[in-house]
Amino acid sequence: MKNQLWLFPLLSFLLVLACGPKVEDLPEKPLAEQQLEFEIYDSLVVDYLGNLYLADISKDGETFLLANDKTDSIFLANSSGEIISKFKRSGEGPGDYRLSRVNPPQFLNESEIIIAAWKGFYCYSFSGEFTRSFELEYLPTSSLIDQYNNKMAILDNKVIYPWEGRNADSIGVQGKKFQVQTQRVEVLDLQDGTFTPAMPFPDQSKFKTDQKSFFNFYYNTRLAGLHDSVYVIFRNEPKLFVYHINQLNKPASVSEIPFKEFIERAPKDTDKEVGYEMRDLYSGAVNQLIPLKNSQFLIFYTRGLSEDEFNQLSSSSGGMNEKFFTEMEKINTYGWILFDGKSISNLIEKKPEIGNLGKFISKEEIWFSTDYYEVEKDYVVLYKTRLVSK
Repeated sequence: MKNQLWLFPLLSFLLVLACGPKVEDLPEKPLAEQQLEFEIYDSLVVDYLGNLYLADISKDGETFLLANDKTDSIFLANSSGEIISKFKRSGEGPGDYRLSRVNPPQFLNESEIIIAAWKGFYCYSFSGEFTRSFELEYLPTSSLIDQYNNKMAILDNKVIYPWEGRNADSIGVQGKKFQVQTQRVEVLDLQDGTFTPAMPFPDQSKFKTDQKSFFNFYYNTRLAGLHDSVYVIFRNEPKLFVYHINQLNKPASVSEIPFKEFIERAPKDTDKEVGYEMRDLYSGAVNQLIPLKNSQFLIFYTRGLSEDEFNQLSSSSGGMNEKFFTEMEKINTYGWILFDGKSISNLIEKKPEIGNLGKFISKEEIWFSTDYYEVEKDYVVLYKTRLVSK
């Protein structure tokens, strides 16, 4: 009996384990208290001397679409990092797109790449052969050109993109009249090739007003698609608008994004914003949106500078110089956060070598380009990361 006494503490411990809550039953730490990180666990070295940015990855995960922003050339690499195709189609020849891209190139399907450039969409085979194009019936305008972050949604044989400029002759490109009559996106039907304007400013947006005038830079539109939904943000408004693919004129839901600090610019009483000052470009900005499953979102944002902060920094640094930007980074918070529709995480940590987010596949597979400003590399490395809680 004496030799069996050691069994009682063990049996008691096992009883506690059996009756206690399972790990998966324990309440998860609130999102606002979590410290998340993009953890690097793999990488792909691309056989190319120079700097390339990841634009997209094929559905089967075997082909990587990359772009050289200096030459506007397109590259395709396999999962071993070998370049399997390279082409440049910006130019004046047949099937070329004019001027430059306004969005990263994307895989349209299993055999075509779609490029948004001046005047519309241009499609090419993986080897760079022109296949088809869809040009707008008007000359588009742009309040901001961003070649690095995707703002194109491809859903149900439709391409949704925030082209600007329709009806510019009658409503202009900004101002009070524009704000109540504009449509923020164009919907391309890939079957019949027609463009249809959609998505006026929602009633819940501060930009839906004919009483005040906002600088059009503030409502530069970003969007993303997932399943049958389209998710929309406006640059200087901390709100997320969710639409059904078949009802783009009224959001199904609207969520406030509770940033700790976000500098919103005030509108003007004038009918139109004639011009802008440099401080206008440093307002708070929601720059990128990626919908995840379970109503979660990755959002890249910038806090921005207030007018007083901007004026003080400009005065103390003597203008827009290296000292200005060094001091600005101490105030101007920016980075990725996770949003669950109600609360946000702290800024997600990442290593300095991680640059632009090129492709989100799942929380376990998030691909980034190299940050060439932070790390001097004359070759291409793509980082495979996962989102983890520290």
